[in-house]
Amino acid sequence: MKQYIAEDGTPITDDMVDHWAQEAEDGFPNSILTREDDPFPPSRVDMKAHTIRMPDELWKLVEAAAQAKKITPSEYTRQALGQSLVQAGLTRDQKILIYAQTHHLTREAAIDELLDKALA
Repeated sequence: MKQYIAEDGTPITDDMVDHWAQEAEDGFPNSILTREDDPFPPSRVDMKAHTIRMPDELWKLVEAAAQAKKITPSEYTRQALGQSLVQAGLTRDQKILIYAQTHHLTREAAIDELLDKALA
């Protein structure tokens, strides 16, 4: 049997998993659920068309998933890519550098702009 350890070093037991599963099935009673912000929110001003190649079968799955969420395939693809990038584990400095390069800014100017956006 595989053992799982939480980030803080706490072993995760079968009882804990059963408890969490029951909470999920019960709709997380006594909890306030919030939606996470899109890590890469669309900005119509900054958007450009980019071509990617994929098998027809994969595109059909994208279209079906987008239709189920009542969004466009483009929006679904942006969300999926954004989530994948979040999981990629880029460091804070890497994200700042990419933002700076994309917007033709120095690192310091990029930090200033990001702070201004966050505080607006």
